[in-house]
Amino acid sequence: MFRPSGPKRWRRALFPAGSAVALAVTAAVLASGAAGAHVGLQDARETSASSSAFVINMPVGPATLDPAEECGFTDITITEAVYMRLTQYGSKPGPSGTTQVDPGHIVPYFAKSWDITKGGLVYTFHLRSGVKFPDGTPVTSKDVKYSFERDIAMNGCGAYFIYDGIYTPPLIKSIATPDPLTVVITLNQADANVLQDWAQPAASIVEKKIVDAHGGVQKGKVNTWMAGHVAGVGPYVLQSYEPNKQAVLVANPSFFKQPASKKVIVNFIASDPTLVLQARSGAADVTLGLSKQSAHSLASNKNLKVIANDTASAEQIGMPNNKPPFDNVKFREALTYAVPYQQILSKVAYGYGTLYYGAFPPAMPEFRKNLEPPRTFDLNKARQLIAASGVKTPVSVTMNIQAGNSIDEQVATIVQGIWAQLGVNVTINKLSASDYINSLEQHQAQSYVRLDGPGVIEAGYFLGYDMKCGIGFNLTAMCIPQADKLLDQGRRTFNRAARQKIWDRINTLWIADAPKIPVYGDKYVSVLNKRVKHYFYSHEVDFTTWSK
Repeated sequence: MFRPSGPKRWRRALFPAGSAVALAVTAAVLASGAAGAHVGLQDARETSASSSAFVINMPVGPATLDPAEECGFTDITITEAVYMRLTQYGSKPGPSGTTQVDPGHIVPYFAKSWDITKGGLVYTFHLRSGVKFPDGTPVTSKDVKYSFERDIAMNGCGAYFIYDGIYTPPLIKSIATPDPLTVVITLNQADANVLQDWAQPAASIVEKKIVDAHGGVQKGKVNTWMAGHVAGVGPYVLQSYEPNKQAVLVANPSFFKQPASKKVIVNFIASDPTLVLQARSGAADVTLGLSKQSAHSLASNKNLKVIANDTASAEQIGMPNNKPPFDNVKFREALTYAVPYQQILSKVAYGYGTLYYGAFPPAMPEFRKNLEPPRTFDLNKARQLIAASGVKTPVSVTMNIQAGNSIDEQVATIVQGIWAQLGVNVTINKLSASDYINSLEQHQAQSYVRLDGPGVIEAGYFLGYDMKCGIGFNLTAMCIPQADKLLDQGRRTFNRAARQKIWDRINTLWIADAPKIPVYGDKYVSVLNKRVKHYFYSHEVDFTTWSK
């Protein structure tokens, strides 16, 4: 479907908790002189000693700053602050006096308002006036059209988000600009999810003449200059950037939406112990991406506040439904009762998770607690279901995990011991990051353990790649034809109540099919210094309202 295929292109994995986190910045970014065009770097790099700046520490820096190529959680840590989009997510109350993203509520951003007509096929956006790029050039409807068409032409991760994963036929039929402050996007099919898709960093608005001056757009190719520079406008300006080390951002005084902190320093620190030490010492205002064990160790520190937010990701055991013995639904169902969920949540995830069993993790708007109660740990029931399945035991199973990911390894080791009691003998296969991803992309894994979740927190987008029959991105190869028909219907349904009924029916079919095992819904853990006054959790890492 698009050039760099694979799970990382449309899923949003969080920082790999419990693992040794490091990122090798691509040679293309370094070779482009990514940081060189910005204010002095190596000698003038700022430190957390700058008390006036808001300091954020996290383990991994972005692989690219180009909205058209960004895919994972770490890629989008800067984009949200330096670019704007047509729409954005709303907010709602979060834990301990914080706020958090509301994925079911989309609000205006560059678009002041919009109209949806012709049965959901035509979206007319009315834009704000007076918005300018940093060089003084007004931002108009033509820039929106150019940015969308650039993503599509480059055919990277951004195109998947712009299209909501719908390529046949392409979701977008045409983009018209009847005047500088009006954009009309016509679709080939109605899709009730596009306002959320276009709130993603992929839909960021870039300045054509800046891009053209630095490589332009080449179909199906990466723009290496854009990988390390910013060509848009947002609440912040990128003052300096040292890949995988530090980014310094200052408030854009002319932007219509002023950020809460005038200056933000983002430090990329691969060492989990160093992140813990700096959190304890007060060097960081907010620390992201700590292992769950480290975050738990800070929970009693009176100078810190540990915030845990539900996410759309889940620690899960994948059981490819087209590979024996997992091609037997009764056998799959049996193993869902052979996981000590509460033990894993308490001892491995340190309580930072939510137990459930169903299609939708707890942070998704479509999640319904009454439909997705946690599965019980019941070995007797598991034995009965295995007997009813007709699968002859003992049976051997290989389970792939990524080397260095301690949580995945602990989960695999626990189920290995328990499943052996059922005559299911598990061999744990530790693979390098690249080999592990390849085994999933190429559907070579007989089973696997993985923390995974969607890039867009919405059922149509999520199920469109994770459940649909015959889709290569469907890692478990689950196939429920009736659910696929309902999915198509749900994506075209705009009435929320009617849409939810469709998702509920899919959920019931999903649970009966037992396609995989959600071990727990993940909670993302942030550590705040007590001086932080406002913190907003978003899967897009939006720190524009953070303040102290």
